[in-house]
Amino acid sequence: MGIAASVYGKDCIRWEEYAGIVDALLGTGTAGAPREPYASLIREANGSGLPVVAIDIPSGIDADTGETHDPCIHADITVALALLKRGLTQYPGAERAGRVVVRLIGIPGELAEKEGIRTFWTNEELFLRRFGLTLPLTRKADTHKGTYGHVLVAAGTRQYSGAGLLASAAALRSGAGLVSWALPERLLDPMIGRLPEAMLHGMPDGGRGDWAAVPAEAVLRLAAGKKALAIGPGMGRFPGDGAWLREIWTGAPCPLVADADALNMIAEAGGLDAWPQRDGAAILTPHPGEMARLTGLDAREVQRDRIGLARRYAVQHGVTLVLKGARTVTATPAGDVYVNASGNPGMATGGAGDALAGLIAGLLAQGYDAGLAAALGVYLHGLAGDRAAASRSFPGSLIAGDMINCL
Repeated sequence: MGIAASVYGKDCIRWEEYAGIVDALLGTGTAGAPREPYASLIREANGSGLPVVAIDIPSGIDADTGETHDPCIHADITVALALLKRGLTQYPGAERAGRVVVRLIGIPGELAEKEGIRTFWTNEELFLRRFGLTLPLTRKADTHKGTYGHVLVAAGTRQYSGAGLLASAAALRSGAGLVSWALPERLLDPMIGRLPEAMLHGMPDGGRGDWAAVPAEAVLRLAAGKKALAIGPGMGRFPGDGAWLREIWTGAPCPLVADADALNMIAEAGGLDAWPQRDGAAILTPHPGEMARLTGLDAREVQRDRIGLARRYAVQHGVTLVLKGARTVTATPAGDVYVNASGNPGMATGGAGDALAGLIAGLLAQGYDAGLAAALGVYLHGLAGDRAAASRSFPGSLIAGDMINCL
């Protein structure tokens, strides 16, 4: 073809003579850190100051996990061939990949389904193709509040009353027909009128303003007839809380979303290895630190392979797992995994997780199964964050209430 060629290590590469670099050194089948002479060539390419386009995946990124090795190509654009690679969706690999585009090269798309690929990139096209859902969600005209379910939120203490408020507000904004908020009785008067659309239920707390004196049976009585229960946001910790939550875990008649302190109670009470599988659906929504406590790993190990870890945990324990963070991962008991495409760094703010728990519970109450409610809730949560960020000059000024108002 008459293209000039040089042999690295033998010929002098004059980087200043070129306008850009195409990285096609290492592909999806490689493992571990690049060895010589690849390592030196990657370092020189990164140091050249030239724009880099990577083919399929930047050399030095683990194609399955997104883990980056030393050295690793810093690409400006990555052109993924035929299908998006998992490592391009997870950090730090996503950052090293730059802008990612997918280009067809003649591989039939149905081969992925035939090969049993169960990892999906969540966007509006996926919800339409896989679930028949069009966004924004629509409603039939001849319906009423009872059509859309009743959520119970058990959350909040004197110190963290806002967590229950945010979770309840998000459950309402999800489209749930009714929302009840169970909170320690001492919080009842200060919260009256803060969210007039929610029904407040003061729980007998002995004047403490926490859950230590609230019997589990009182929560279970309120859960009767509800379509979903969200438990844990701002709940705090108290002696015997693991046994207390386990009673609710086994006795609640409706799908359950466990978040925040509820996850820490599970972790300290032996984890789900020591707990019975629920008859109804259960959704756990940990951030990496909470996931580390649930699994006995450290947070760095959790982040090393978020997709693989989430899938293994969900399948092993028969739960739907939402591993939060940039590109949140949702895994189902059947082994399906959804990697979220929406959201932005401005959502890294207190209360965002409380809102997500309420939003997912609201979708459960409307009749969506646990996997879809979780994946859809995560996507809508991120979409609301994107709308909120677009309306502000500084995305870092976002607060959880902004996201709820943009649902």
